Amino acid sequence: MSLHKTRAIVIKSMNLSESDRLVTFMTENQGKIKCVAKGARKIKNRFVGTLEPMSMIHLIYFGKEHQNLFRLNHSDIIESFQTIRDDFNKLYTGVYFLDLIDSMILEGHRDKKIFALLHQSLVALNQQEELEPLLRLFEIRLLSLSGYAPQLDHCVLCKSPPQNGMMFFSYAHNGILCNACSNGARFDVQFSTGTRNYIKKLLEVEIKTCERLKFPKSQTDEIEKVVRRLVLSHLGRELKSYPFIKNMAKLASSS
Repeated sequence: MSLHKTRAIVIKSMNLSESDRLVTFMTENQGKIKCVAKGARKIKNRFVGTLEPMSMIHLIYFGKEHQNLFRLNHSDIIESFQTIRDDFNKLYTGVYFLDLIDSMILEGHRDKKIFALLHQSLVALNQQEELEPLLRLFEIRLLSLSGYAPQLDHCVLCKSPPQNGMMFFSYAHNGILCNACSNGARFDVQFSTGTRNYIKKLLEVEIKTCERLKFPKSQTDEIEKVVRRLVLSHLGRELKSYPFIKNMAKLASSS
C-alpha cells in the first residue's frame, strides 16, 4: 500500500461504527477522497479536533491508488476556520460550499484549481461581511471548473455577438441566444446586459476582493435567479443547506 501526503479540507464526517468515522476530504493532490478514521469516535483519539467540516489539515493516509476507500493515518490542523462556525450566517454559507463540492465533484477527480477555489473562498468567507458576491462567485466558478461554464460572449447557436438590451438564455444549450435564434429555439429566461456583465465579472475578479463587487439592488435577485438556476440545472435538485442561507439573510435584514 502507498502512503499519501497532501493538504486537505474536511467536507463531511459521519459515524461508521461504534469507534470509527468515515470522512470525506477535498485534497490538493488527489481530489475528493474518503477515509476511514479508526478510533475517531473514542474520547481519547489522535484525530481529535482535526476532522471538523471546513478544517484545512495536513493529511496522511494510505491505500491503493485506485481504490475508493482509504485509511486515515495522521492529520494536523493548518486552519480550523472556527470563526466561521461561530457566525451562523457564515456557517451555513460554508456548509453550502462543502455541499456543492460534495455533490458536483466525483471522487478521485484531480483538479488543484477546485481545491484552491474552496480554500480561497473559505478564507474570504472568514474575512468578508458582504456574502452575496462570494456566494454567486463560488457557484459560477465551480460550474466553470466542472466544465459547465455558461456561454455569455456570443449566441450559443449562431455565434453572433450579443446586442444591448435583454438577453435570452437557454439552460438546455447553457448559453445566450440572439433575437433571431430565440424565435426558433426555446429560451428559459431573459436578463439584462448588466446582469450578464456582472456574471462575467464573477468569473474574473479576485476572490479576496469580490466583496467590492457591489450588485445593484435591482439586479441582485436577477443574478441570483440566473446563477442558481444554472446550479440546479446541473445538479437536478436543491441542496438542503441553501434554504438556511436564505433564512439567515432574511433574519439579518429584518433585525
